[in-house]
Amino acid sequence: MANNRTFSSRFTRPVFLWAVAAALTQLLVTWLVDHGQVPRVLGLLPVLPYMIFFAAMVRSFLKMDEMQKRICLESASVAFLLTLIITAFFGGVEQAGLGRPPWEEVGGFMLLVWAFAYGFSAWRYR
Repeated sequence: MANNRTFSSRFTRPVFLWAVAAALTQLLVTWLVDHGQVPRVLGLLPVLPYMIFFAAMVRSFLKMDEMQKRICLESASVAFLLTLIITAFFGGVEQAGLGRPPWEEVGGFMLLVWAFAYGFSAWRYR
């Protein structure tokens, strides 16, 4: 029972919640700006949750034990590699002249991938 409680408590930590909030804010604001429903300056709104996420990540990393650090670093590694792949794909599409990929979505994509990888790693080590 204690292991299950530890697993679920990882999803209520500020770093996880701010990652999800930043990613969802990025996706929502991008959609609203693209559809012309809000002023373009509102595109800066996702910067605030991103900055709070990074501060929460550093703060929580300094307090973690070895297993928590492993979970966090594994999820960051997965997010980095998948973001690198999608960025290379976007670059290839743009160079080939097949279209203009949505570069502004890469940050939100990375945070969502990190959140899912964090969840998977936390489940794996429960």
